[in-house]
Amino acid sequence: MSSYIVLDKKNPNDKSELPRIKITVELGYDERGKRIRRKKTVALKTLSDRAIKKAITEFEIEVATSGPIDTNNLKYREAVTLWLENHVSHLSFQSQKTYEQNIQPAVEFFGDIKLKDLKKFHIVEFMNHLTVLDEKSADYKMKMNRLMLQKMVEWDLMPENVAATVKKKKQEKKEMLFYSEQEVKQLFELLEEAMPKHRLVIKMAVLSGMRLGEILGLTMENVNFSDNTITVKHTLVHDTKKGIYYLGAPKNKKKRVIPMPADYMAELRGYIKEVKKNRMAYGSEWRGIEGMDLIFCRPDGYPHLPQSFLKYFHTFTENHGMKRIRFHDLRHTHASLLLSKGVNIKVIQERMGHSTITLTIDTYSHLTKENEQEAVTKLTSIF
Repeated sequence: MSSYIVLDKKNPNDKSELPRIKITVELGYDERGKRIRRKKTVALKTLSDRAIKKAITEFEIEVATSGPIDTNNLKYREAVTLWLENHVSHLSFQSQKTYEQNIQPAVEFFGDIKLKDLKKFHIVEFMNHLTVLDEKSADYKMKMNRLMLQKMVEWDLMPENVAATVKKKKQEKKEMLFYSEQEVKQLFELLEEAMPKHRLVIKMAVLSGMRLGEILGLTMENVNFSDNTITVKHTLVHDTKKGIYYLGAPKNKKKRVIPMPADYMAELRGYIKEVKKNRMAYGSEWRGIEGMDLIFCRPDGYPHLPQSFLKYFHTFTENHGMKRIRFHDLRHTHASLLLSKGVNIKVIQERMGHSTITLTIDTYSHLTKENEQEAVTKLTSIF
C-alpha cells in the first residue's frame, strides 16, 4: 500500500522551484509489531495524476527490488540510507548536502558492519582513521556518525549509541589565516584594477564579515543608502540535485543589519545603477529569477555559481603575490581587524551573525588574548 502528500515550497516566491511529493510505501510490520515504512521525496515537473502515479510506481519497484529491511541484522550502510531518506531529507538542501558529505567517510569505514556488532572501540578506530588521514572537519564527521547512531536508538534499531561517550581526540587547533591591516590595504589597492563586480564582492567580505552565500544572496531591497546599511536576510542556495537556485535563510536563521563605510556604499550605488541599466538593455532576454532581484548576478540576471568567485579570488591574489588564504578567511580578517581596534565583542558577534557571543569568543580566543595582553601593558604604564 502506498500514499503520498504534496509538500510546501521551500521558497513560495520562487516560481522555478519544482513541486514535490513525499511517497510512503507500507511494508507491513516487524517482529515487534511496529510498522515498516519506506519514504522518499520526489520533485515533479507537474502534479498531474499521471506524473504522481508514475513516481509512486517507480518507487514501489525500487522498494520491491531492494528487498525488505531486516532490522535484526541492519548494516551500517543500510542504517545511513534509512537516516538520509527518513530524517535528513526533511532538512534544507544545504544541510542535506553537508550531512551526506560528512557521513560518507563513516560509510566507507564501517561498511557492512551490523549495528548490533558495533562497539565503542570501532568508534575509536574510526576517530584514529580520520586523524591519520588528516581528514578535514574530522570532529564534524565524528558528530555526523554520532547523530546518525542516535537516530537509530530513537527508532529502536539499536539499544544504545556506542559513539555517545567516546571522547574526541584532542587535536592542535590549526592556525587561523587572515590578512593584517597592511595586507588589506595592499589588497584594496590591487583591487582597483579588478572587475567592478569582483572588486565589490571581495571588499564587502572584508568590510562586512558576510559569508559568500550571503553576499551573492543580496537583493536590491537589502541595501539602504540613506543610512549606509546592508540587511542580511538570505543566502543564495544552489540545489544541484534539482538544478535550481533559491534564497535560503542565513546560517543562524536570523536577519542582521550591518552598517557599512560611506565610501564603499557610494561605490556600490554606482555599480547598482549599472546593473539596472543592463537589465533594461536585456529586455525580454533578462534571465533573473522572479523574487530574486540580485545585486551580484551574471550580466543577464541569472545567479552566479559561488565557485566562480572563489576561483577568481585565488587567481587574483596568487597573480599579485599575496599570501594565500581562502575567500572565507576574509570573514576572519574582518573580525581580526575589529578586535585589533578594540571593538566590543558583542558588536562583532552581531556583525558576524554568530548565534551566541560564546561562539565569537571561542572562534577568536587567540586574538582576544592578544588584546588582553595589550590591555595589561597599557595598565602597567599608568602606574
